[in-house]
Formats: sequence, structure tokens, C-alpha cells
Amino acid sequence: MLLIIEKNTIIELARLVGGEDAARVMKLLLRKPGIVDEEMASRLKMDIRDVRKILHKLNEMGILHYELSRDKETEHRIFKWYVQEEQITGFILTNMKKILDRLKEKLESEKNNQYYWCGTLGHPRLLFDEAMDRLFRCPVCGKPLSPHDSEELVKALEWKVSEIEKALEEMTKLKKVEEIEQGKK
Repeated sequence: MLLIIEKNTIIELARLVGGEDAARVMKLLLRKPGIVDEEMASRLKMDIRDVRKILHKLNEMGILHYELSRDKETEHRIFKWYVQEEQITGFILTNMKKILDRLKEKLESEKNNQYYWCGTLGHPRLLFDEAMDRLFRCPVCGKPLSPHDSEELVKALEWKVSEIEKALEEMTKLKKVEEIEQGKK
């Protein structure tokens, strides 16, 4: 694999998706691939149902996969879990594209609309029509609303969009090279 995702990044991704317990599960899976859920629950001192919920959530996202077998004596199903590192790249790319789309929408909204604000942190900025409906008074505190200069926010959004586009371009190039390399094998 050419594009390598660091283990700490994978653990952090699990934390974002499922919280601290998911990070603990991921850390153990990276150390001990092929571990079964019962052993995982025992080692982590977690309820088996919680471990299984986390495993299935990460599996649905394509981050994990399992091998299924049966115990010869009891006929119970045995799931051996593995991190699917090659899929994590695609997962990250997909989510970065979603974030980029949202940032672009926000940027367009900031560029094309005039917002009004009372100046108090945490209070909403309103579009012209909303401000007019409220007679240019803040819906939270009642202070008069003034036009809000979005120039700094626009610059920050433009910078962030540019950074994500560069990162996506670089990751996409690496992923294509990786796919070509795998095709030669």
C-alpha cells in the first residue's frame, strides 16, 4: 500500500465515529488483528454488547471487516475482526469531499448575502429578510441589529477550501498511483 494512514489517525477516526470506547477497540484491533469480540470485551473490560455495537458500526462504515467461522462443538458463530486499512483512505476522501462541499456552500452564502447581528457572541446572525421580519432586533436579547462584515470569515473559508482541495488532490493522486501499482501485481 502506497498511501499509509498512521495508526494514531485510525484510532482518532474511530474516536470521532464512536467515542472513547471505539478508540480503545480500534487500538486493540490494530495490536491484535483477528481477535474475537468476546476476547476483546474481556481485555477491555467492556460489556460484550457495547463492543459488538462498536464493531458493527465501524464495519458498516467499511473500516472493519470480519471472518466468520463456526465453533465445531457448539455451532456458535465466531467473528474474527480486522481493520480494513485500505478502505480507510476512501472513507477519509469521501468525508473530506462532503466537508469541502459544505464549506463551499457556506462560502457562497457568506459572499452572496448580507447578515445582520447584534454583536453578542453566541447570538444568531440573520439574513436581511429575517432581520426585517424582526424589525432589525436580535431575537435573543432585543438589541438592534447591524450589518455584519463577513470579510474575515470569507477569507478564512477561502483558505480552508483551498487547503482541503490541495489535500484532496494530493490524496487522489496517491490513491491513483496506488491503484496502478496494485494493477501491476
